[in-house]
Amino acid sequence: MYIQLVVTGLALGSMYGLVALGYHITWATSRTMNFSQGQTVMAGAVVAYALFVGLRWPFPLALLATLVVLAALGVLIQRVAVQPFFRVASPVWLLSTIACGIIAENAAMLTFGKDARAFPSPLAERPILVGGAGFYPQELLVPVVGLTLMGLVQLFYHRTRYGKQLKAVAWNPEAAGLMGIHIPRAVMTAYALSALLAGVAGVLLAPILNVASTMGTIIGLKAFAVAIIGGLTSAPGIVLAGLGYGLIESFVAGYISTGAREIVGFTLVIAVLIVRPWGLLGQRPARRV
Repeated sequence: MYIQLVVTGLALGSMYGLVALGYHITWATSRTMNFSQGQTVMAGAVVAYALFVGLRWPFPLALLATLVVLAALGVLIQRVAVQPFFRVASPVWLLSTIACGIIAENAAMLTFGKDARAFPSPLAERPILVGGAGFYPQELLVPVVGLTLMGLVQLFYHRTRYGKQLKAVAWNPEAAGLMGIHIPRAVMTAYALSALLAGVAGVLLAPILNVASTMGTIIGLKAFAVAIIGGLTSAPGIVLAGLGYGLIESFVAGYISTGAREIVGFTLVIAVLIVRPWGLLGQRPARRV
């Protein structure tokens, strides 16, 4: 049972971290976030299901098309729900992105239906048995892909010229503009990348959790909790917080109850906010004198 809980915890934790990294990307670029990130996870699963199962596209083609659609969705949210308020430094983007998530969830419910549907995958058919415990190969694939993508995102931001430009926009937009960086395009790119990561999480989780119009709501909340715990300004902190959160949730559900995992998880968020409001590895905001 111990091995099963560890595998499940790492699978969920890596997905929480991957979705939370989307919050970090948009925050690090524009000091804004897409609070419909959870519904973006759902959109990735629903689009992939529609193409792969509904239209019977080959999975690689369905996956590629899904990622393109999700990146376009991120751009749309940025243009419609964020950019008009970002220009005038208004925090209304918070409510407008939440509204986008509600719209997306209800649109999926109307077109996709309320019932959850199984996403076929050869990696979720036969469990691997180890010492009387069983887990699916899909659960092993999730953390491998998730951690790989997290590493690639970090390389992009720290090792590429354009990635460094995206970070410069958040620190000093005026100076970045004077240096020739196209700020609206940089913010748009961050939202596209954030939505793409959420879409990948949706596709990876679909064979494990099944596809439903409401599947992304709690994932988005937990991912935001992970971002707060790790520190919105710290990608490594978010990765560690995601894995830790997933493991804690898995062991609480395994040894106590599934209902207790939500209590423990969100109590942990409150505790971190009390002790370190800027997160475990986040940067402490400077005080103005």
